[in-house]
Amino acid sequence: MLRFASSLGCILLLAVAWPSPARGQVVDRGKVESEAAGQATEADRLFKRGEWEPALALYEAERASRSALGDVRYEAYALRAIGICKAELGDDEGAIEALLKARVLDLKREDKGYAGYDLFLIAQAELRLDRPLDAIRTLETALPLLSQAVDRDHEADARLVLSKVLVTLGRSGEARVHVARAIALAEELNDAWRIADGWASSGQVEGTLGNYSLALERTSDAQELFEEQGRAADAAWMETVAASTLLMMGRPEPALARYREAARLHEHLEDGGSLAEDLTAIAGVLLASEKLDEALAAARKAVEKAQEVDDRPREVEARVRLAQVQGSQADWPAAAETLDEAVGLIRQVARDDPAEQVRLLITAAHADRLAGKRPRAKQRLDAARRIADDSGVEKLKGLVAEARGRFDEGEKSPDPPSPPR
Repeated sequence: MLRFASSLGCILLLAVAWPSPARGQVVDRGKVESEAAGQATEADRLFKRGEWEPALALYEAERASRSALGDVRYEAYALRAIGICKAELGDDEGAIEALLKARVLDLKREDKGYAGYDLFLIAQAELRLDRPLDAIRTLETALPLLSQAVDRDHEADARLVLSKVLVTLGRSGEARVHVARAIALAEELNDAWRIADGWASSGQVEGTLGNYSLALERTSDAQELFEEQGRAADAAWMETVAASTLLMMGRPEPALARYREAARLHEHLEDGGSLAEDLTAIAGVLLASEKLDEALAAARKAVEKAQEVDDRPREVEARVRLAQVQGSQADWPAAAETLDEAVGLIRQVARDDPAEQVRLLITAAHADRLAGKRPRAKQRLDAARRIADDSGVEKLKGLVAEARGRFDEGEKSPDPPSPPR
């Protein structure tokens, strides 16, 4: 809903906002309108090229010009563009501030969909700021407005975003209605691109609800459309999702084949992070099948690929899998050192997730104890206790207490370390 004007040539005063007229001052409307149009033209050109900083300066100048003219419609356009530019520059709080101002103006317009679109953009900024509950509330406020819009595509997009947030929070049952509505809208619009996105989301929702056959069907439908549309990365990701679904269905052999195909596709796309994730999963399937040498090779390659692209969350996952394999081979000294590297990364990748930190520390302490590194194991458990106490979460405190009890009793479990969940 961001308008882009046609090119009118060059523009004056890149970074200088047009001043609001003093009381009683007469605005030369023709001059201001001409300057505002020029500012908008050049800003839109820069926007399309991704030159966010100079575009932002011009949109701010345009916004002041439109305000001086009392042009609510185009002032809202400028504010929305300001919000998008700030978001692209990493200033999500500034983006939200600008978009809230745009919403106030857009609510005065006949097409309330513009106000809904402002809220949709705000919700996306809230998600980047790791405020999912705020984003849910914002999207729920946006949907009634978007449903009144002349252009219905943004309602479909907003429902898909909302469904993904709900799934992440374990509320997949609530997500299902939004996915169904998004697919229906996409079909009404004959929008194959959004239909594919809808089917992919439907597969995710049904999979988390345990409806694996339907999930696999939807994932396959989405993958086929992605391939037709030339969306290679999305098609490759559906291969990974299908593999995970097959594994949950208790079909490890076809799951392994799909994971390997996903790894091949991600390697071709030079997507090292996704490749590391596929290899970690491959190592897990091979480990469950007791093909330990193959599992070890896959896990080591997963760590290597994650390191190559500096994907630290996936490196942690790959290291935990590698330690599992090493533990299964009774190589606890190697497992302990593999997990030591993971512990060094976990505070970076799970800074706001005490549960992940605690579980990894307990896992590392387990490996340390079996490797004969009892002092370090004790240090791990002490660190886990501090994090659990600071979190105030009783379940985490209980996990640490149980681990401490096993340590104090000198109990040696033969089980390999389990990945954090």
